[in-house]
Formats: sequence, structure tokens, C-alpha cells
Amino acid sequence: MATSDAERRQWTQQGAQDAAQATYASVKRAIERSPDLVGKVDIFLQGSYANATNTRGDSDVDVVVMSTSTYFPDTRRLSSADRDRERASGSPATMTSLGFRKLVEQALVDYYGVSRVHPKNKCLRVDKSAGYVDADVVPAEQVRLYTSYPSYGSPSFIEGTSIQPLEGTRIVNFPKEHRKNGARKNGLCSDRYKPTVRQIKRLRRKAVEAGLIAKGLAPGYLLECMTYNVPNRLFAYDDASRLVQVMAWLHGQSAEKMATEFMACDEVHRLFVDDPGDHDQYGAVRIIDQLWRLL
Repeated sequence: MATSDAERRQWTQQGAQDAAQATYASVKRAIERSPDLVGKVDIFLQGSYANATNTRGDSDVDVVVMSTSTYFPDTRRLSSADRDRERASGSPATMTSLGFRKLVEQALVDYYGVSRVHPKNKCLRVDKSAGYVDADVVPAEQVRLYTSYPSYGSPSFIEGTSIQPLEGTRIVNFPKEHRKNGARKNGLCSDRYKPTVRQIKRLRRKAVEAGLIAKGLAPGYLLECMTYNVPNRLFAYDDASRLVQVMAWLHGQSAEKMATEFMACDEVHRLFVDDPGDHDQYGAVRIIDQLWRLL
């Protein structure tokens, strides 16, 4: 095998957290100092640091700043009667997406200075300083995927985020569901799911270094979601053999089965059908083939 048992076991280790947590706390302070935003936003981590799947070398942190004064209703799961009730209730809309983004940007500039804050298509990049990492601050608005809207009592919904890039169409994600579902699966797998995700991400890094996969072709989100679909029974106790078992199962899945059955970690999107990452199941099969060659 191209990887040793010792190497596969070492790959379970999580990357450092201190700089990421310090960066998150710093961004939170910056936003909460703004009189236009304080009390009107929910600030939280998303991505590998939030989901405890970060590895050594993950170099930036994603911080969502979600407006709680504006939301987008998603009524696709409601009955026609519930949908009519939601429509009659109206939905708050107090500012545009661009207007909210400008408030977030101003708060960051006021705190860090204009030289450290850089607009990107989907986010605002805050450059790192000593003891911190780069931060991608994502202005977003709340999405409510309603599951019920009764005549009496409060409606039920799954909370998501809506991101309006400077260029391109609106992107809807459900990062809190992703985090919750990942934690649940980790528990069902005796705390072996997340270490396995980290192993596969490190295997991906080795494949990139060996020239088997182009850098950026196999994003961590895709690998994490694919691992999420592996049956719980395959997450064995031994770190080295577990990686082989999980990869063997993934290697045995056809592109057609992936498209039909694989869910994203949020359990809202189908990974190769309607996930906003626009992943390709045939490309995923090729990625797994290349990773399998290293085991």
C-alpha cells in the first residue's frame, strides 16, 4: 500500500483550534460594535472549523453574519392550506441584501482598518494578524424552510442562510443542519466519523502532492458529505483499517447510485442533484478512484 498504518492513524488528528477561535471572537466583537447591527444578527462559524473536521494546514475560518430582521420563506414542504396561511402572514424585509452587506463591511473596516478588509464575490476577507487566521466573513439572510404552518401555534421551520454574491445567483445553505447532523452521526459512529473525514482530507492532500488530483478539485465539503453517506457499521475501531473500509465502500458506489441516493450533510439537499456546490457524480467517482490508488 502507498500509505502506512501509522500514517493513516496520524491523519485522524484535528488541526489547531486556538487561532480559529480567536479569529471568530474577534470578528464577533467587530460586528457587535456596530450600532446598525448589534442585536439584529446571528453570528456563527461554518465549514471545517465549525464541524470539527479541520486538519493541520486549514488556513482560514468562515464566519457567517446572518441578518435576523429579514428572512426568505421556503414553502415547498407545506400543504396548500399551510402555504396559503404563510403567504397571508407576510414576511419581514427591512433592507436589501446589498445594503446589509455594506453594513457588515463598514463594521469590519471600522474595527480592522480598510487595508485588512477585502471584498470578495461571496464574502468579505479579513487578513490575519499574529495569533489569528484569515477570516471569510459571509453576510447572509435567514431562510425558513417551513415544515408546518398551523392555524394555531407557531410554525415550524428549518433554518438556513441565503447568500447573494456580487455576481451570480443566490445561494441557499443549511450550515446549522450540517453541523447538527454531523454531530449526530459522529455519536452514532462512536466518535469515529469526524476523524475519518479528516483522514480522507489528508489522503486528498497526499493525492494532490502526488499529482493524482488537481488542487481544488476535491473540496473538503464534498469529501465530508460523501463520507456522511457511508453506513455507520463501517466506522471500525482501528483507525488504519477503518479508512480502508470506508474508502472501499465509496469506491464500490456507481455514479448513478451516488446521484440517486447520496444526501448532503444538511439532509435538505441531494449531493449530486440540487446542492448549491453543483457537484458532479462522475467527477466524484474519478476522485475516489485516485484516492483508492493511494491505499
